Amino acid sequence: MPYSGNVFSYYCLSNDYVNNIVAHPYNFDAGDLALYYVSFLRAVSSKISRDTLCLLVKVHGDVVVSFPMYTEALKFAQHEEKMIQTAIRALTLNIYNICDNNVYQFITTPPASIYFSDLVSSLRKQCLQLDALVNSSEDKCTHQRNKDIFLKTDKIVDDLFYFKDMLSVGESRLSRVVTQNLLSLLILPLLLPLLKLGENKGSYNISAVTSLYIVSRLLQVVGGKHLINGVAGLLLYHYMALCQRDAIATNGDIAGSIGDASPLLHSLNDINIKVSDHEAEGEKEININYLLQHLNVQTSSNSHFDGSPKDDNVYIERFGIFAYLFSDNHSISLASLFLLLTLAENKDLEHFPASLLGMSQSQGLMNNCESAFLKVDGSILVGLMPQILKTLLKVLACQPPVSPPMQWHTGWFLRKLLQCQGNKLTDDNIHLFNTSYEQSRECLQKELDGCWFDHIPDTIGHEWGSCKKALELQFHVKDPLFTLELEICQQAIDGNFNSCFAWERMVDAVKVFILHLQLKALIFMGCLLEKPSLESPSDSDLGKTYSRDISSASFGSEVSLGSGIPCRIAFSYAGVRDIYLVALARGISGKLILAEKHPFRSQRGIVIAIAPLAGLSQPRIDEDHPTWLHLQIREFEPNFVKAKGRESKVSTPPADGRWTLGFHSAKACETARLLILEETCKQRSSVESMLAPLLREDYLVNVLDRQGD
Repeated sequence: MPYSGNVFSYYCLSNDYVNNIVAHPYNFDAGDLALYYVSFLRAVSSKISRDTLCLLVKVHGDVVVSFPMYTEALKFAQHEEKMIQTAIRALTLNIYNICDNNVYQFITTPPASIYFSDLVSSLRKQCLQLDALVNSSEDKCTHQRNKDIFLKTDKIVDDLFYFKDMLSVGESRLSRVVTQNLLSLLILPLLLPLLKLGENKGSYNISAVTSLYIVSRLLQVVGGKHLINGVAGLLLYHYMALCQRDAIATNGDIAGSIGDASPLLHSLNDINIKVSDHEAEGEKEININYLLQHLNVQTSSNSHFDGSPKDDNVYIERFGIFAYLFSDNHSISLASLFLLLTLAENKDLEHFPASLLGMSQSQGLMNNCESAFLKVDGSILVGLMPQILKTLLKVLACQPPVSPPMQWHTGWFLRKLLQCQGNKLTDDNIHLFNTSYEQSRECLQKELDGCWFDHIPDTIGHEWGSCKKALELQFHVKDPLFTLELEICQQAIDGNFNSCFAWERMVDAVKVFILHLQLKALIFMGCLLEKPSLESPSDSDLGKTYSRDISSASFGSEVSLGSGIPCRIAFSYAGVRDIYLVALARGISGKLILAEKHPFRSQRGIVIAIAPLAGLSQPRIDEDHPTWLHLQIREFEPNFVKAKGRESKVSTPPADGRWTLGFHSAKACETARLLILEETCKQRSSVESMLAPLLREDYLVNVLDRQGD
């Protein structure tokens, strides 16, 4: 007996017991009944097998006419409760993995197959909502918009992994219905605007950067030969047409004409694309063959080019995905390049013409640093590589500078392409990079005059590893979400200024300089640099005991008054107090201390306030009261930012503190001001000495010399 090992399950599933429970008209409007009901269905689905599945379906002849557990479960597929959605998806996957031919026929034909189109329609709706977030004109802080976008993309990716799980079942009919719905309802409508056909068909009002993100993420997560090759065939159609034209001109072979859509497009045969119909305020269908005819007309209309590589390059730059690749919008440009890399890196990409790859199909794509646009022979797209690299370098050299995250992502692309090019740049591109490098070095040097120069060495140490890790990130783990984050970062910088914004500016300058130094090493040395050892200058010229006493001072501790200058300060909570101002720099550290005279030890004081010397900005004597000295104090604590990781931007930074000190004479006030400036200058000189080797033009030469020793 085939069920001897599972008699209990067979008994429970037979005689329509389960079907009767499932089909009962329950009232799910109140309480948790829906959750219990769905949990029961999921539990049953985990117990059935190919042998017992027949007990849950109703057949007429060899045709399944009813599958109550499946159809009733699908009614909860779009339930607002996440746990219920998850249970339904687990149930469907359980069923898909044990279905026989008859049940698959039921699942993949209407009305049951409507489930798959509903899933894709729901995903498309989420994509529209994501685009609305990306392009929102509301006055939202970047942090909140990033958070909202992250949550929305997380939901989208969950859906994509569900589609991947369905394709992983490996059943051809299931894979076909899933793939065709993804293509006709989502992917192709998103790709049509990217093809630049002169019509706005299928756009669903989704911006280019969002479309590029969605298609890239879908290909990354879901993949599959039909999706990969279909998308590649459409995006590279113009290029393939030129290759075919060249083949005909060279060999006289007219067996394959432009009208032949290439093996890449075979998966798209007779697919109807659902697109928005603005006139009818609804949707209409366009057959893929109509689209291909339109592409043929567009390609033929540009046949006046004489076929030279220069003309071909100009033509390609104007159309399809390459028009976005060379866009002035940096986020769109990077998103386009990421999509092309996604196609090139995918192992399912096949049937590319040999002239396109410059390699046999048995070879890997990016494993050999060759792909549809990274070819190393004389093809058209090789001619575009200098332009692609130049486009990336222009992002780095852009004035005013783009955000450091955008520069880091640009650097990642540059490293990847340079590796495939043997780290070679044209003379023009080397000049462009050198200009960008000098700009990054000058920006960092300017920060030595800022209020955070004392933190530059530590920030270099902290960001060095982060930059190297970002540049070395493997393609398969890189999330194209960065393209959306970059899009919303392209907005005006707040004009307010305090130590918090100065901190962010300093960190940004460090990040950009490290990136350029690493890219310079990659271009001229062929590798990335390890973190440098920044040596602190000797402080032997300082009074060791006194300086150690001051550098270790904390609130309430005792310090030597030494060269302290007597003055007065008024506190809102403690009135006017007689104090001493003590300023001292020791190496790259420096403090300004306010101390009250010790009641029993005349040369000692009790610390009542401490401020970083570097953060005092410019001490200013009051114009109307020459005995008053105004100081602006850093109140922002950078350690708080480091602890928050990626959410490092503070939307409401603390206001800087302000001290006003009163001296017994104008001369004493001026002496105090000069003392602060002198000690700050000493501290700055120590930092400059520490950073000098890193900022020298011959830094890479010195690195090579040390490696040779």
